[in-house]
Amino acid sequence: MLGAIFEILLVIALGLIFILLFGLLRALPFMTGLLGSVFLFLVFPGLKDIIPGETKLSVITLIVVIEFIIAILTFNQQTSGPMIVFSCLMFVDLIMGLSYGSFECASWQKATFVTVVYLAVTYFILASNCDSLKVDRDDSRNIIVSLVVACMYAASVGATLLVILGAIWEKFVKLKFSEGFYNAYDKTGIVLIIVAMAVTALGSVVRDRVTA
Repeated sequence: MLGAIFEILLVIALGLIFILLFGLLRALPFMTGLLGSVFLFLVFPGLKDIIPGETKLSVITLIVVIEFIIAILTFNQQTSGPMIVFSCLMFVDLIMGLSYGSFECASWQKATFVTVVYLAVTYFILASNCDSLKVDRDDSRNIIVSLVVACMYAASVGATLLVILGAIWEKFVKLKFSEGFYNAYDKTGIVLIIVAMAVTALGSVVRDRVTA
């Protein structure tokens, strides 16, 4: 009897956890903002005293300000799409960065598999958030908004390539090739990321100016 009750409670608990996680995954802009706030506090401890003598109030104030900015960018017709893409990719890439030391890509097959899984998970999260945070889009952007959007798109592309070329394939190259080849790969990857970000930003601005 007790065993059956325990199993029922376990199933209910797992169901609630799944619902909670699914809900969080469908509202990643705000989850990313919360994680970003924690990151800022760790990197810049002085932010806890932006209101002198009020540590808790300082923390709450910064989180509220960040979430407010995210809400504006997420539900604004001109920035909604780019903001959802940016925040989702930042969240996934942060998780990949934190798990960097937990996996090895000793073969090209495994590196390919990890890349495919990463892209598939990223696509699922993007599609889920775009569906749950539906906002009518307006691609007629002024120059300031165009620059903000261009930066978000460029950062999204740069972070994605950094995960693929750095966190995933870099391990395979480092294990299988010489140090000279690895150094050349590393420098080429950095150049490729910079060029891709610049082209993405420029393309975004040009597209906005053409459609304005």
